[in-house]
Amino acid sequence: MQHDADTNYIMSLKNIRLLCTDFDGTLYSETMSPRIPSGLIDCIGSMQQNGTLWMINTGRDREFLLESLLEHNEGLLPDYIGVVEREVYTLQSNTYHPVHDWNSHSKSIHTALFKKYSSLMLEVSEWINGEFDAHVYEDKHSPVCLIARCNEDADLIHRFVDEKLRAHTDLAWVRNDIYARFSHASIHKGTLVGEIAKRHQISRDQILVAGDHFNDIPMLHPNVAQHLIAPGNSIPAVMEHVMRHDGKIASQPAGDGVLECLRQFDEGAW
Repeated sequence: MQHDADTNYIMSLKNIRLLCTDFDGTLYSETMSPRIPSGLIDCIGSMQQNGTLWMINTGRDREFLLESLLEHNEGLLPDYIGVVEREVYTLQSNTYHPVHDWNSHSKSIHTALFKKYSSLMLEVSEWINGEFDAHVYEDKHSPVCLIARCNEDADLIHRFVDEKLRAHTDLAWVRNDIYARFSHASIHKGTLVGEIAKRHQISRDQILVAGDHFNDIPMLHPNVAQHLIAPGNSIPAVMEHVMRHDGKIASQPAGDGVLECLRQFDEGAW
C-alpha cells in the first residue's frame, strides 16, 4: 500500500508514538474524492508499522463511525477509537472492544451529572424549542441533543448555553458544526487522548493531534500533545487556537491538509 512518493518522509515520523485524528472534516470529507486520501492512508499505515499507535477521536457513535470508516479506509484500522467524546474502544482481532474501566467511569460520572442538572437542561431544551426551528432530542448519550437548522442558529444557541453554564463548571455544551450535546466538562477528546497516553506511557512530545472544530479544541492543547494540526477547512476558532500554541495550519482541507502537515513535520518545516 506504500506510495514511493511518500517513503522519504515517513521515517522521521517514527518519533511520534501516538497519532490522534478527528474524523469528519479532518480525516474524512463528504465533499472530496476519495473521502480519505490514499496518500494519508499510506502514511498512517507506515507510521503504524514503525510502532505509532493511531487513534480516531470523534463525536460520532461507534456504529456510525465504523460504517463510514470501513468503506473508505482501504483496510487500515486505528488501534483505538474514541467516540461521542467520552468512550474508548481498542482493536483486538479486527474487532473493537470497550475499554471497560474507562467507559464505566465515564458512564457513572455522566449519570450523576445529568441527574444533578435535569432542571437546567430542561430549561435549555424548552428555550431552544421556543426560539428556533431546530431538532432537540434525547439519546443514550445526553438528555438534550441538538441539530440546528444552520450554523448561525447554532452560534446563537451556543452563546446562550455558555452563559447559562457560566456558574456550572462541571457541565459542558459540546459542539461540532450544527450538532451539540451536554457532557461532563472533565471528559472530552483531550482526556481520551490522555487515557491512551497513560496506558502506553507516552509523553506529550510524542503525540500528534489533528482536528478542525469546537469539540477538537480540548485535544488540540499543549497539555495533551506537543504537535498540533488544523486542516485548511478548520473553523476560525480552531485555527486561532492552534496558531497560538505553535501548531501547524494546512493550506489544504481535511485529509489532504493532514497529509500536507505530516510531510512538513517530517521535513522540519514547523
